[in-house]
Amino acid sequence: MTKVLFLGCNQNQVPYLRAARALGYTVVGTDLNPAAPGASLADRFHAVGYADADALWQVAQAEGFGPGDRVFTAAAHFAWEGAAGVAARLGVTFPAAEAVDICLDKSKLYPLLQRLGVPVPPTTLVAADESPTVDPALTYYFKSDYGKTPRYCYRVNDGLLPARPAAFDRFYRRCFLLQEEVRGVHYRINLYGDQAAVFLKFTDLCSSPLPVLGPGHREVVTALRRVTAALGLERLLVKFDLIVNADGWYVIDLGLDPPMRLRLLCRHRGIDLPAAYVRLYLDGDTDALPSWAALALPPVLVEGTLEGGARFTPLGGDE
Repeated sequence: MTKVLFLGCNQNQVPYLRAARALGYTVVGTDLNPAAPGASLADRFHAVGYADADALWQVAQAEGFGPGDRVFTAAAHFAWEGAAGVAARLGVTFPAAEAVDICLDKSKLYPLLQRLGVPVPPTTLVAADESPTVDPALTYYFKSDYGKTPRYCYRVNDGLLPARPAAFDRFYRRCFLLQEEVRGVHYRINLYGDQAAVFLKFTDLCSSPLPVLGPGHREVVTALRRVTAALGLERLLVKFDLIVNADGWYVIDLGLDPPMRLRLLCRHRGIDLPAAYVRLYLDGDTDALPSWAALALPPVLVEGTLEGGARFTPLGGDE
């Protein structure tokens, strides 16, 4: 029976774990927390964190993993580093470690986007020992290279840059980025298969699905697909954050972890996204996820989170 090395077993990952087991996989769960909710649901469990590459490799060896098995994570951000690393050592099909690193490291992501003709806000890389010149008439964001934390993202509108952390860590490994603020309307686009799921973002906790981005939709999606192709991620689900204004559109981030807004919307429409997501990633079933046309309409306002609960308000008529 095919085994899955499953990174992350907290409450949000439990539906994905259950789905993997329902497909007949032997699930070897890992989580730094030995009392993680999914620990008792896995076929076997090891109290190992997703950032501990050597420990993950030891688990894979002890459990007899080979090239025919799978590595999977539905955890956020840095779990993908651990998953890609152990998958490469096993010869298991998974996004390349270099591609995952580019997705996480904005100092590598932004140059790639620019080479592929994808617009980004004006951005300067700032080394640890550099003191860049800042125009006090402009507003900037000053953020670390692996800045998946609001603690290392500063809005600067007075020309004075904040002090950088005294030491490198998981979120700050080499440099900061000084990025001019671009004002406009914020969108999230999830690419999967031949689908492009568009959400208009009012706030981080409030959004609404749209059938298309608007004028230029095809041009934008084609450009984003150049990115997924360059990174070897065409068969996966990749999410992009965009800002659109009268001058154009700009990509500000890319993510690999499961999309919260899409999962909330699927739940509202009566669709089990975790089960479909697992089929896509473990079985390679590119038709597992629903078509965006079936999800985007009728229009609805989506508010809330997976953990705290969500509210769905019909827009422009009853559902």
